[in-house]
Amino acid sequence: MNWTEIQEGIKRCTKCKEEGVYEVKCPDDRIPTSEPRHVKLLFVSEAPPLNTRYYFYHENSNDRLRNSLFGLLQSDLGYEISSINDFIAAGFYLLPTVKCPSARNGRNAAPVKSVIKLCAERHLKREIEYIKPEGVCLLGRTALQGFLTLRNLWDVQTHDPREVGKTLSEAAGKVLEVKILDKNTRFMISYWPTKRHRKFHEISEHIRMLREGIEF
Repeated sequence: MNWTEIQEGIKRCTKCKEEGVYEVKCPDDRIPTSEPRHVKLLFVSEAPPLNTRYYFYHENSNDRLRNSLFGLLQSDLGYEISSINDFIAAGFYLLPTVKCPSARNGRNAAPVKSVIKLCAERHLKREIEYIKPEGVCLLGRTALQGFLTLRNLWDVQTHDPREVGKTLSEAAGKVLEVKILDKNTRFMISYWPTKRHRKFHEISEHIRMLREGIEF
């Protein structure tokens, strides 16, 4: 499948409804506005937010994830990034683990494990295999759970679960190498980029550590 076909499949996907998971608001058409090319470092986030028309790639939105990530790349890592074009030109790209928002009691909610597994296997796997990034930075618990699902599909070797850790705090800062198709790819486990997180300052160091093994 080419990139357009992958994204059109995401825009039409109603698998959660078919499975009876009605707290997921699908389908959702907030796909990336540019095709990934020569991606060095892929960021994997959680899911598009509820109750907003826009997400990371739309310049006319005040997207908190984009503002926070761009701020880290600018202030801590020295990149001059103020637009999506700058972000992509620098060798970056971003994908949500889950493609549609979840809601509980009418409010935005984190995706449940069954939805993470379904969406990662059905969509995120194809996207990462198409992009073939040098490195992947997992932003938060949902991204980590999606990765652990896909890791078992890509790299069928037996893994010691202690290698990752039981919680995100135990896992954060670890770099794991996984063979995806015919290529070894480095994954960094990090936190969701919000300044309210007490370990927010560690995210830029995680990105720096992952970037050290990549030729930009």
